[in-house]
Amino acid sequence: MFILQPAASPALADLLARIGRVARRHPALADRQLERLSAQAFAAGDTAVGVDGLYARFALLEPRGRALELLPALEQAGALAAAGHFPVQAARVCEALGRIAYQQGEYQLASEQWSRALDLAEVSGHLQTGVAARIGLGQIHYAEGDWARGLRQMRDAGEHLAQLGSHGDDSYLAAKLALNIGVGSFETGDLPAAERHFSHGLAAARRGAHRVFEAEAHWHLARAALARQRMDWAVADCRLALDIAARHGYPWLEAAASRTWTEIALARGDNAGAVRSTRHGLALAQRIQARAQARQAHLKLAELLQAEGDAAGALDHLWQHLALQSEIERLSLPARATLAAPPADDAAVPVTPEELLLQLFGQRQRLAAATPHEALAELKAASLRIMGLASAIRLPLGNGGLSPTEQPRYIDLLTRHGAPLALPDAALHPCHAELAGLPGAAEARIEVPLYDGTQLAGALWLVDARATRAWTRHELLIASQLALLFEAQGA
Repeated sequence: MFILQPAASPALADLLARIGRVARRHPALADRQLERLSAQAFAAGDTAVGVDGLYARFALLEPRGRALELLPALEQAGALAAAGHFPVQAARVCEALGRIAYQQGEYQLASEQWSRALDLAEVSGHLQTGVAARIGLGQIHYAEGDWARGLRQMRDAGEHLAQLGSHGDDSYLAAKLALNIGVGSFETGDLPAAERHFSHGLAAARRGAHRVFEAEAHWHLARAALARQRMDWAVADCRLALDIAARHGYPWLEAAASRTWTEIALARGDNAGAVRSTRHGLALAQRIQARAQARQAHLKLAELLQAEGDAAGALDHLWQHLALQSEIERLSLPARATLAAPPADDAAVPVTPEELLLQLFGQRQRLAAATPHEALAELKAASLRIMGLASAIRLPLGNGGLSPTEQPRYIDLLTRHGAPLALPDAALHPCHAELAGLPGAAEARIEVPLYDGTQLAGALWLVDARATRAWTRHELLIASQLALLFEAQGA
């Protein structure tokens, strides 16, 4: 478990800290306490406490392979958090749902959930979930084999974790991030950096008594030792990882360390031991429905059995590997296009959002010569074509727009954040009550601050026709470019 920053109340934070201490020696008792806490809070109508208790329970059960048990409760909690306008709690639910999807190899769904968690964390100023979501998005790049891009995402998460440090030591995220940066460094060939980050992850895990990350650090150090052909170090670290994972009941990690033990057995010439280790890892992966792990185990068993002359057994595992690979690829297909674009035609006319945006930038001089009303109308129409949205609303600061007396918290949010805000769910806006009377306030949208020099001058709302929508990073970039054109015409 880890410390929620912030919890729904100081009293809840103290209670979760006490349950966390219980969990170190008696996880089953801690699970019952968290289940009771969450159920009582929901029954009393205290959604924020109920969601925080459920999220803490997820953090306890997820490394023990029991996250799927909480899937229905998490989905219901997410709906309650949205209905009750609790963006921090909704972000936590999305982060948890992203982890469940990732473990099952549903990378597209995981990416959508983590992107949604990041959007909610950004708009509510919640650093902890923002860091966790960024780590998750980096893991998606890793899973797709884009190690360099994933490593950049992890380093971005590190910059935000440094900001979180002013609230105290978050050893849980520090350990998780260090290990993931180490993985990226290892896979991109920087072994010294990988070993350094694995050691940092081990230190943070021990500092916070996070046994799952302690075991994971030993597993990664074993992999690094194998790369250096230090069999004695590899055996020692891998045994530690397997021992901690087995004693504390971490099936995903035990399956991962079993893969490395297979490599150790093969290096020793122990093919039978390699088969046993791989079968053990496969059974663990199947138990927790970890498709990617199961796929790797089937492929390895196909290779090992083929080497033993068991062609029929090897073929059976190869087919199962291919079936899982096909299923993972199907689940990872994008659910929708990133941006709406008109159909291509034969003429040399801009058709993609990027081409349309470039064309619009090329018309800046003509827009500057038009009347303000005409320029604004054309910019709005072009924005809708480029992003495929329902409306574009410019809200100036002052008369007819945003009022310091009626929207003080929202103006403060725009001033402090100073960057585009993605609203995947209109009900979860932290300033929902202040904005309720404005057009577009009930729909999902991207909000971009507009400036006159260095002074806030208003906001641009790019509004979807639906109350909920999962925004992409690319859409945020397009929105920020459109805002520059609105600023040039006078916010």
